[in-house]
Amino acid sequence: MLHRFLLTILPSPELSAEVQRLRDLLHPEIGSFSGRNTPPHITLCFLDLPESHEPAVIEAIARGTTGLQPFTLHYHGITHFPDKRTMYIDPVEKDAIGAVRAPVISALKEDPTLREALRETDHPHLTIAAGLKPAQFDKAWGMLAPHALQSEERVGEVVLLKRPLQPGTIYEPVRSFPLG
Repeated sequence: MLHRFLLTILPSPELSAEVQRLRDLLHPEIGSFSGRNTPPHITLCFLDLPESHEPAVIEAIARGTTGLQPFTLHYHGITHFPDKRTMYIDPVEKDAIGAVRAPVISALKEDPTLREALRETDHPHLTIAAGLKPAQFDKAWGMLAPHALQSEERVGEVVLLKRPLQPGTIYEPVRSFPLG
């Protein structure tokens, strides 16, 4: 069975609670949406592989995070992608996130099996709601107005989560990788 290995930056407990509060506010009004039951996170990359590949994934991430430094991450505002299917909280320091992601991606690509399964994200974001239909988007966008949200936190680790690729499964933490 395939598992999704999801490498993330997890927001502070306070910001995670705010994302969950917003999801809980939206759900009764707009219905079901993607990401509702996923822990709040910023995706760096993911791989869909048999669970037996977990040690190789961990080893590559450990190599890729060696020598990386913690950084301050600001979040500024609630926005959406142009297709209006995903609403998210926007992290400001996308270059700092990219500087953490790049060496990890390089380390994962050194293993041909991991390279084939690797999927990168090119626009870091903290999802509130995804997979929205036009009517859901319009209602949710109005509910979240004035789209203001400010937060600042120190990012000192990246966290690997995993779940079986079956409907209804939830992510479990595998390991955190300290920066610095």
